[in-house]
Amino acid sequence: MKYKLYIVIFMVMCILPFAGMAVAKTETTTENRTMAAFPSFMEEGKWNVNYLQDLGAYFEDHYAFRNLLVSVDSQIQAKLFKTSNMDTVIVGKNDWLYYTASLDNYLGQNLMSDQEVYNAAYNLSIVQEYVQSRGAKFLVAVPPNKNSLYGENMPYYDQSKVSSERNYTNIIKALKSNKVAYTDLYQLFSNKKETLYLKRDSHWNEKGSLLAYNALLTDLNKEHELYETVPVLRTKTEIGDLNKMIYPMWSQPEWNYDYQYKKNYAYTSDTKSVEDAYIMTTNKKAQGSLLMFRDSFGNTLLPWMAQSYEKAVFSKEMPYPLEKYMQESKADTVIIEKVERNLKDFITDPPMLTPSETKLSGEAKQVETKTTVHVGVSEADTAYTEVSGKLDSKYVTPGMKVYIAVGEDSDQHIYQAYLVNDDSSDNSLDTTTTEYRLYLPQETVDTKTKVQVYVESEQGLYLVGQSLKGE
Repeated sequence: MKYKLYIVIFMVMCILPFAGMAVAKTETTTENRTMAAFPSFMEEGKWNVNYLQDLGAYFEDHYAFRNLLVSVDSQIQAKLFKTSNMDTVIVGKNDWLYYTASLDNYLGQNLMSDQEVYNAAYNLSIVQEYVQSRGAKFLVAVPPNKNSLYGENMPYYDQSKVSSERNYTNIIKALKSNKVAYTDLYQLFSNKKETLYLKRDSHWNEKGSLLAYNALLTDLNKEHELYETVPVLRTKTEIGDLNKMIYPMWSQPEWNYDYQYKKNYAYTSDTKSVEDAYIMTTNKKAQGSLLMFRDSFGNTLLPWMAQSYEKAVFSKEMPYPLEKYMQESKADTVIIEKVERNLKDFITDPPMLTPSETKLSGEAKQVETKTTVHVGVSEADTAYTEVSGKLDSKYVTPGMKVYIAVGEDSDQHIYQAYLVNDDSSDNSLDTTTTEYRLYLPQETVDTKTKVQVYVESEQGLYLVGQSLKGE
């Protein structure tokens, strides 16, 4: 009898999540992703060969009581086995949670190569030149990963550390070498004895965001309120993003700060939350205009910044439509904020803009190379033509610059191009995969325009590739 009862209980447990979808289908998730949609038999007039696979993915996201079962499983694994049941969250010591995407950087493995680091800083130097040539201030800010600052509560991974190197320190050296304006947030937070990140979230707390805000505006030489005498409430109401991901039903609140100041800014966009991809604000009691490209670390920075500028635009769009938004906003200040774990974005999706025209440093030596040239409409923004290609590895070195000459004779125009790494390639940047990319207004170049690619390095100036008129 007991075996029959066991079989019945087992069958009920297997059937319940499916049968329960009729009355208790899971419609929301606390994970940072879009839930799978119900699949269709047909796609673009053809049979969907992945229908069963798609149906399985839909069930995995929507089965009944999913969030409850995830929370129960998370509690069991975290409390008994000191591990996480989610591949996006690391369960640390003393109830700390960390974002798994930051693990490689913490261990000092699979870091950005020297060429990648150079490419990122080089691309930002092109952006800075563009912004400053239009009379605006420019600043880069990289919030450190939580375990870069507070790694003492990471679990057993310490014994697996490969090196003490980190992407943050490497990129800061490269920014300094390329004379790109930046605020050193790692040094700023490291100098504070107080913990300024949340235990169960991947971001800084409100006191940390205030510290970052003051540092940014100080580096921009902008007068601003310090909020040193503002009343502050300490409340245990913060539910962290990692907390909600791993315990969707039983998230544990933690302490945070609530600064009691009068907010003079107002939204001028249809804003539903600080998570929105595009936000506009105004404050008639402030001066100046700001364009800020940011990620989720900018959620808590946004109120401070909006309070400090008469007009402000905040964008999470990728790649950054920087030229378009500068023209629309007439911003006198541009800030790029990007968390340490996503620094590769600067070499996979550099900002959309047309660089200022420049000149070559001298006569170039023409050489036979494997460099390719492609001219076509940009997939990121059809208002641009994209000139791009793969560089011959023989001419790829940290310190190099790439120039694109468009047109001929008196109608020739020369621009500095980005150095990029296609995000479809593997995680480590091999020099053979280094590419260049240039955005130009669509009407200025087409497939019939002569295009020449130059590489400048310590070895000299070389013409490494070209697409002749009419090819």
